[in-house]
Amino acid sequence: MIQGEFIEFDSYIVPDSDLEDGGLRMLEVDNRVMLPELTHTRLVATSGDVIHSLACPALGIKCDAYPGRLNQLSIFVNRPGVFYGQCSEICGILHSSMPLVFQSTDLPTFLN
Repeated sequence: MIQGEFIEFDSYIVPDSDLEDGGLRMLEVDNRVMLPELTHTRLVATSGDVIHSLACPALGIKCDAYPGRLNQLSIFVNRPGVFYGQCSEICGILHSSMPLVFQSTDLPTFLN
C-alpha cells in the first residue's frame, strides 16, 4: 500500500441462512475491517444518507457519521481478536441490521 492511500469497501450483514457454524446471528458480516495490532490506525467516517454512529464497546470507540461531513477516530488494538459492534444511532428501519466487525492481526500478516 502506498503511504496516504485510502481503502474503501462495503460490508453487509450475513443472512441467517448463510451463517457458518459458530457465526453470530445479526452480528456477522461478509467483509470484516482488518486492523494491525500494536499500530495506531486512523479511520475516517461519513454517511451517504442519515446520521449513523459506529460503536464497538470492546475497543472503547464510538464515532458519529454525518452525511456530507468527515469524522475521524483513532484506534490502537493491543491484542489479537474479533471485536463486534453496531450502529448506536436509531437511523431508520434497517438500524438493527448494521453490525460492525473489527478483526486484529499481527502486522506482518496484515501487510500481506
